[in-house]
Amino acid sequence: MEIRFIERDENFVPVKYPRNTKEEKLIFKEIYLEAEYKWYLSRYVGEWDLDFNFSHAAPLEKVKDLSVEYLLDILNNDYCFDFDYEPEEGDVLNIQYDYKYPDLRHMPNRYFIRCSTCVMFRDGKWIFDRYYDVKLKSITQGFIKFL
Repeated sequence: MEIRFIERDENFVPVKYPRNTKEEKLIFKEIYLEAEYKWYLSRYVGEWDLDFNFSHAAPLEKVKDLSVEYLLDILNNDYCFDFDYEPEEGDVLNIQYDYKYPDLRHMPNRYFIRCSTCVMFRDGKWIFDRYYDVKLKSITQGFIKFL
């Protein structure tokens, strides 16, 4: 199984809301439950100067059916991005499995399925790690496509 990190179009329109026809309501219900692997790429900027610590959830070693081990193998051995990107020291790639449209009609999806993990570029390779209490600048985001 091969994967690609596809960059999300800036003009991404989440979904067209249904009219009152039965057919459109059925389609809307299917869309409501669609899920995907999303990714968020960030760059390390610096340390926060805070007098307190945050409580963070630790990243998972497996997100739905995607293991961190497999993900690291792909990231370290193949070029899997669909855009020009050269990783720099401290870059962070956060991967989530969540609803494609978590909010429809300004209402959150009632079923909670989100799970996430995080990998970091350090010493010339991607590793399973995460920053805590640091400033990160968002680079881009998208979804994972399985080929």
